[in-house]
Formats: sequence, C-alpha cells, structure tokens
Amino acid sequence: MRRIFAVFLALGLLAPMFGASQAGAPPRQNLIDGLFQKLGQAEDPESAAQLRAMIGALWSHSGSPTADLLMARAETALRAQKAEIAAKLLDRVVTLYPDWGQAWRRRAQSAVEDGDREAAMLDLSRALSIEPRDFLAMRQLSELLRESRKAEALDLLRRAAELDPQDKVLAREVEALSREVEGRGI
Repeated sequence: MRRIFAVFLALGLLAPMFGASQAGAPPRQNLIDGLFQKLGQAEDPESAAQLRAMIGALWSHSGSPTADLLMARAETALRAQKAEIAAKLLDRVVTLYPDWGQAWRRRAQSAVEDGDREAAMLDLSRALSIEPRDFLAMRQLSELLRESRKAEALDLLRRAAELDPQDKVLAREVEALSREVEGRGI
C-alpha cells in the first residue's frame, strides 16, 4: 500500500513538470502525454519501466469509484477462477463506462482465458480506439493476430516499440516476427 501511495504522490508532484500538452486537455491527460514523451526519450530500461508503471497506474483508475470497485471485484473473481462472475462484472463495467480503455482491455484478457479470441480482438480494438498508445493492448492484439494476420501483428508490435524503445523484450519480439513476415535481409 505504501508503494501505491508513493507512486500517486510522485504522479501528483510530476504533473506540473509536464505543463499543458494540449490547451484545455484534462490534467490527467496532460500527465499521460508527458509520461509518454518521457518514455520515448528514456535513456535506460529501468527508467522506462518506471514510466510504464506510472502510465499503467493512471490507466488502471477510471476516475469513477463505482467503475474501480466493479473492476476490483472482477479481478477478485478471476483470481478465484470464477470466470462467469468476472465476465458479468466486466460486461457491466464496459456498459457503464464505455470510454475506459482499460476495462475493454481487461475484458479482452478475460475473453482469451475463456477461449473467445474473436471477442478479445474486438475488445482490444475498442481499447485502442479509446487510447491509440495503449502498448499493452497492442501487444495482446498482436499475440492474437500472429497465427492468421502476421503483418498486422508486426505493425502493432512496431507501433508499441516506437512508444517504448527501451523495452528489450518487445524489441526481440519485433525482430523475430519481422523475420517471419519479411524474411532475412541479404
């Protein structure tokens, strides 16, 4: 709990550093924009990992206590292997809060666990329409597309790598899939 408090305290202190990236944009969005800018310029994997964690922490909170509570209950149901209850809760979250990208991403994860890859792809596409920089959704959708649409999967991984150039695992995934799709260079 102390670490979560420290992260949010740090986020509150970092907000003024980023200024207004877009006139009239909400402060939370300005903070996310600034964190993405810093992520793209990160000089080492450790600072990039911290920035990814901060972005993830901001994304994981909807701004609504009700949505956050429903999501927490869905997470609890998933950990207890009560997939049907989790699915109903996640359906409720995306119905009540359709602009919360992470709800769609989490529902997609639940669909994958339930074996419904098509539903997962639709949910991940929705998450990306809400937040086009969602590198987690890009990686998850890429994984689902690798069997049938490798070129699209590669495009998603490359977009994620542009956002997060310090992610060495992602760079290796891009390299491996590039060889599959494009072959080896001469």
